[in-house]
Amino acid sequence: MNKIKDEEIKNFIIKYIEKKGKLPKNTDFATFNYIETGYIDSIGIIKFIVEIEQKFNIQISEDDIMSEKFKTIKGLINIIKTK
Repeated sequence: MNKIKDEEIKNFIIKYIEKKGKLPKNTDFATFNYIETGYIDSIGIIKFIVEIEQKFNIQISEDDIMSEKFKTIKGLINIIKTK
């Protein structure tokens, strides 16, 4: 896979998450949990994973989804970069 820049991944994730509503100002991307805060629900997470896989031509594993990293923007960026 081509090296994808953190900023490109972050912008994609934020744009998707903000379909539900604008993120709070000064959001800490390292700790902001977009699932617990309701930006993406259980049905939406499936669509989100499909979008990520298609956009970056990767496969997100069940282990990735179950990891704590998956729940934050920064953690998700790191998961995508390792694929």
